[in-house]
Amino acid sequence: MTRRNDRPSIESVAAAAGVSPTTVSHALSGKRAVSAATRKRVMEAVEQQNYRPNMVARGLRSRRTQSVALLLVDIANPYYPALARAIHDVLAGEGYVSFIGNTDGDAATERRLLEEMVARGVDGVVMQPMALSAAQVREVVGPAMPLVITTDEYGDIPADSVLTDDTRGLGEAVDHLVRRGIRELGFVDGSPGTSTDAFRLQAFRAAVTAAGIEVPDRWIEHSPFDREGGAAATARLLAGPDRPRAVLCANDLIAIGAVQAAHAAGLRVPEDVAIVGFDDIETAALVSPRLTTVVNPAAAVGDACARTILWRVENGPDVPRKRTVLPTRLVVRQSA
Repeated sequence: MTRRNDRPSIESVAAAAGVSPTTVSHALSGKRAVSAATRKRVMEAVEQQNYRPNMVARGLRSRRTQSVALLLVDIANPYYPALARAIHDVLAGEGYVSFIGNTDGDAATERRLLEEMVARGVDGVVMQPMALSAAQVREVVGPAMPLVITTDEYGDIPADSVLTDDTRGLGEAVDHLVRRGIRELGFVDGSPGTSTDAFRLQAFRAAVTAAGIEVPDRWIEHSPFDREGGAAATARLLAGPDRPRAVLCANDLIAIGAVQAAHAAGLRVPEDVAIVGFDDIETAALVSPRLTTVVNPAAAVGDACARTILWRVENGPDVPRKRTVLPTRLVVRQSA
């Protein structure tokens, strides 16, 4: 019987392969060249002994744990699994694992998960802070922790960032509606006080201003980023005597709820009221009517986040911060 303390070591693998422990390390890490024949002997010994590197010990030596924290707002929202999968694929290809936490956009949860991930010794954090500012996130993780955020803020951001050009996508949506003769535009935004709320609403206001359209305050509603909230907020917009002829929404789940509210009010989509979403989750093309929406490229955002965090881990805190902005675009389907 093999005792727990008899588990294979790098030394036992080296003895079985007839090489030094250093050569085994080089063969496994790929950081130094070894001959194909030597690597074959090492890998055969690893397989025979079922050897697994001690990641804790490796982390103590290298000051790295080959792990990254990914803190998401809502893993039930289809946008975030697509983003997480892209991050995972890039990190896994470089020998990293990712720890996923769900924050619900709550300040206390964001802070607690950040503290836990720092305590676990992750090499970096990728996060969309909703309640905390980037400065508050930086305060929790410390000045040297590699940090990538996916929300924009005014002023200096103390982190690398991967963003999308929301103004461009919403501008295309507004232009599309104007070409259809629709200028009475409402907007259902996210919950007040969240980062996505502030900047997606700002992008909408910039788009309507560029089109020469004035939107009364009563045509701006707020909602949780879910279908139920979108339905309730849109019902309020459509209840008035001078309802908007189109409703743009801060994400697709809100927009799907908006379509349901329109139908419940006896209105046809898009003939009586046009609905536009944001994100282009898979469900957007499956609902009826199929949703016209702004493509927020989750896979591209995730890929850029992963590559940015790996770049920061390799280059350290003294290299100037990187800001990546990815384009968005409108996909016209049936709802608008």
